[in-house]
Amino acid sequence: MRTTTAEQRMTLRTDLRTAHERALSELGLDAVGRVQIGRRERSISSVVQREGVYRWLRVVRARREWAHGPWWTGNQDAAILTGVAVPRLLDVRGWEDGPVVYRAELLSVLPGRVCAARPVIDRPPTVDDPWWRSLHTNLQHLSDANTDRRLLDPGVIRRRVAVFFGVDVRVDPVTWRPAHGELHWGNLRRDPFAIADWETWGLAPRGYDAAFLLGHSLASPRTADEIMRRFRDDLETDDGVTSQLYVMTKLLTRADGGEHGALVPLIHRHVDLLLGARSTGLLRLT
Repeated sequence: MRTTTAEQRMTLRTDLRTAHERALSELGLDAVGRVQIGRRERSISSVVQREGVYRWLRVVRARREWAHGPWWTGNQDAAILTGVAVPRLLDVRGWEDGPVVYRAELLSVLPGRVCAARPVIDRPPTVDDPWWRSLHTNLQHLSDANTDRRLLDPGVIRRRVAVFFGVDVRVDPVTWRPAHGELHWGNLRRDPFAIADWETWGLAPRGYDAAFLLGHSLASPRTADEIMRRFRDDLETDDGVTSQLYVMTKLLTRADGGEHGALVPLIHRHVDLLLGARSTGLLRLT
């Protein structure tokens, strides 16, 4: 994995701030409060206003050869979803700067408060039973959506699970369902319930969102148990186990890059329990 030096990160952040200023000017907006820089300096976001009406502005950057496909239009494509609390895309602008393409998206501001300041939690969030029911209902409506967007690659799932855990999982994309793809606590809202950041949503194995949230909750055992209980019907299926294993590979990869290192022993403990509970009919040692 190629690392980014502090000097390179500073340059990327400067470029993002310049792009943010351009988007503000082109859309006739005023920034409100501080901007937020996304993972790996790929995006920049902030609350904005125009004539007293508040919106959310997000600007994402990518090299020209990567600025296409489902992830590039995820927030726009989410407009087809019904029964799911998503932000509305109001305007889009795009431009190129040498080999880099920028996309500015103006979205409605989601009501409510973020469930946690960081994706990973180490204590239970302040959410109640109606909130959990809303999460379950929203994910069910999402899974019923009609889309050909694909979140994951079957070959990548099989290879990564085999490399990390030494098992060969069955992957059948015919049975896949739409998923959010980055369902962590920083993308969830409460009072009222809503889900942010629809950049990568698309088809994935059953239970993928529950598995993703579970992985980001392992340091809060009570929360992890709650997720396992409420989404047992998904997580205990063959696809649900595959989803859990693949999510854990993603978290371990991020830990290797310096993120959420405290999760590493918890991930291995969870995987040991998961594999120990499965029959050899699902998993075959390589």
